[in-house]
Amino acid sequence: MNKSKRLLAYALAVTMAFGMTACEDEAAVNPSGASQASNVQPNQPGAVTTATSASTTTDPNDALDMTDKKEKTFDTSLYQPSGNAGTVKFCAFYDIQGDQKGTEQCMIFNSDLFGGNIEYISTPSTTDALLEKLSNLIASDDSPDLVEKTAMRYPGNISKNMFEALDGKIDIDSPLWSDMKEIAESYAWNNKHYYYPHRITTSFSLNYSKKTIEENDLPDPYELYKNGEWTWDAWRDMMTKFCDKDENNIGFYGTDTTVDAFILTTGTSLIDTQPNGSITNNLANPNVTRAMQFIEGLCRDGVSYGKELGDWVPPETFATECDRLLFLCMEPEWTYIAATEQLQNPKGVDNDIFDTVSEFAFVPFPRDPQADAYYQGYDTFGFLVPKGAKNMDGALEFINLFRAYDVDPVIQAQVKNDHIAPEKIYFEKGSNVGKEKWQITWGEQEYDLWREMCDPANFSFINEDAYGFTSDLQSQLATVVMDVVENGSSWTQTSAEISPVVDSVISEYALS
Repeated sequence: MNKSKRLLAYALAVTMAFGMTACEDEAAVNPSGASQASNVQPNQPGAVTTATSASTTTDPNDALDMTDKKEKTFDTSLYQPSGNAGTVKFCAFYDIQGDQKGTEQCMIFNSDLFGGNIEYISTPSTTDALLEKLSNLIASDDSPDLVEKTAMRYPGNISKNMFEALDGKIDIDSPLWSDMKEIAESYAWNNKHYYYPHRITTSFSLNYSKKTIEENDLPDPYELYKNGEWTWDAWRDMMTKFCDKDENNIGFYGTDTTVDAFILTTGTSLIDTQPNGSITNNLANPNVTRAMQFIEGLCRDGVSYGKELGDWVPPETFATECDRLLFLCMEPEWTYIAATEQLQNPKGVDNDIFDTVSEFAFVPFPRDPQADAYYQGYDTFGFLVPKGAKNMDGALEFINLFRAYDVDPVIQAQVKNDHIAPEKIYFEKGSNVGKEKWQITWGEQEYDLWREMCDPANFSFINEDAYGFTSDLQSQLATVVMDVVENGSSWTQTSAEISPVVDSVISEYALS
């Protein structure tokens, strides 16, 4: 069940750029032009100096100036660029060169060190539409060279021969990649490897208000976790006590994917895909059934959310409702930042908002007392090479660059500093373009916990493959899962009804 057991800790130190998952139209850049590795000296062994930093202007009427203002280093000790990467066509719904997801890396790629150039090919933002355009480009012999993993439904589109196998093209046993070997193996299909993620992160957590915990005389979830007492039962007892105090109180709010994350604490996924191509429908698995019946009980006891807060609760809403909503199941890096900002600086006024320590915190999903380990879902970041790509070599250099960037210990030390120390930023896009404000950052405890949650020494990572086939199947599974959460429906009954549909879908992908 465990799809990854061991990775180097420093490779996991990097976290997602704050707000990355929240909103693509308000990406921010550092106006000072300081790069993440600007403290590396050019004469440091293994470091090659390139011009890679960005600067901005405060004039919203001016275009953002992305010209070089600072020197940037790239450690070539683990990967030596060719200097002739050429033009790489990147196909996505956003331009990676102007987004926090890869601005600095792209600047390095475009420097003389790599000799590369990124050509952006725009696609619709929905997965199905993106994949349709990608399929048309491949069919017309106009394939791009790279797409992000977000464009992949695993294993569905791997089995449709849409991507190039990278076996023998990336040396997974090299010092640069060896610590991602087991993660890459979990994404193999028919014993071939199409995807080598450059980093991993935990998927979801339980977000809460420390103030609400204190005001209701509840135990601190973080302390329960640190003491080894953060279990399903402890979670249920907290929510029950909270909801018993006021009929308007809500124990938790989640979505179908966060319910899936809870199921994974058993060490079992809804649908499991193995590297040899075998696919298992686990809807009737005793572990899955036990997890969903636990959720059923929460619903019957009146601690689940119903529809009181609408179909979806973003972090900003959680900030104003956290006195009656105990737990929000969502990505902690997004929730922590957005909820904190909503409370401390609700109107986006440019002022010093760091006098008040964030009242928000997060913990991993509670441990299944019957599981043999502390399981949690995870996500990965990386790229695939579409079938028929014209610049395979350049695409591989781009992939290697992102991996080398993520394992550079000097860069990662600066990442931590940037994520803890407050700094002024300028909004690059959206209604706040050109405006200066303070960036909300982690507290030391939150950052260290996040690193701990991304470390396989503390957790056994497990992937959910249920949504990697078709959008129709995804929709049907989501409906069944949420019917239990919202209405307390019987999982035994609803899963039995949907199970033949699941079997029919996955049979289409089964290897002969």
